[in-house]
Amino acid sequence: MFQPTHLLVSRSRQTPVQLVPAEQGFKILTETEWQRNSEPAFEMRPKQGFFCQGIPVIGYSLQPISLQPISLQPIDLSETPIEATGISANEGIAKAQA
Repeated sequence: MFQPTHLLVSRSRQTPVQLVPAEQGFKILTETEWQRNSEPAFEMRPKQGFFCQGIPVIGYSLQPISLQPISLQPIDLSETPIEATGISANEGIAKAQA
């Protein structure tokens, strides 16, 4: 499954990509390349910048894709199991320790 980690950003586009470690840096894999099982056109070399099919290019950057926080449902604590039994929390602790 293709799991993008970054956006490859140019002046006109933002393309979801996955970074793949390579000998000289990272290959920048698009979903189309992943589906076709083809060699990525773009790569990023830490000290040299971005390359497309081995040719240096300018005007590109990578942005991490932020993770969406998990939405949790609120829990109603007004009637916990111990309160439902009519036993106070302290009584429940005392009984558990006995």
